[in-house]
Amino acid sequence: MAALRGASRRIGGHPSLQTYLQGKWAFNRKMTHTDNGTSLGSVDQATAIFAPVAVKEKDDKDDEDTNSQNQLLYREEGNVIFAQSTSSTPLPFYREYLYSFKSTTTADVSFWRPGNVEEHLKFFHTLQVSEEGIGATSEHLCIDDLYVATINVASDCMFIATWVVEGPNKQYTITTEFTRDERKE
Repeated sequence: MAALRGASRRIGGHPSLQTYLQGKWAFNRKMTHTDNGTSLGSVDQATAIFAPVAVKEKDDKDDEDTNSQNQLLYREEGNVIFAQSTSSTPLPFYREYLYSFKSTTTADVSFWRPGNVEEHLKFFHTLQVSEEGIGATSEHLCIDDLYVATINVASDCMFIATWVVEGPNKQYTITTEFTRDERKE
C-alpha cells in the first residue's frame, strides 16, 4: 500500500499514468531546428482529450480483443503555423492514438486510424514515466528518421512532451506543454 500512496503523490496526484492523463488538456507546441534553434512552426491554444475507449459488443466475427478498461483514446486538434511558409494562414490538423496501459507507469501507444487497414493500431512507441513523473525516453524509427520522446509530469495540471527528431533531412525538436483544461462545456 505504501508504494501506491507514493505513486499517487508522484504522478500528478493520481495513482496511475492513465488516471493522470484522462480528461481534457490545452496545449501549445513549438518546433525548432535542433542545430540553431530557429523556429520551424508552432501550435497555440490547441486541445487534446484522453477519453475512455467505448466498449463495443463483441460478436463471433470480431477478433479484435481489446481491454478497453486499460485504454484511452487520445485526440489532439488545432492549427499549426509553419515559420517558413509564405502564408501565415493556420493549417488545421488532428491526430489520434490509442494508449494501452501495461502498468501504472507504462502505456503502449498505437496509431488510431480506423479507415486505414495498414496503419490502424500499428505500434508507435512505449510511453513510460518513473514514479517521480519523469519520463524514460521512448524511440520510434520512421524509415530513416529517429524520433525520441520524453514526457515529464510537472504538476497535477501540467506535463511536457519533448520529441527530438534526427534523420538525413530532419534535425528538429518538438516541445509540447499540456495544461489541464478544467472548463465545463
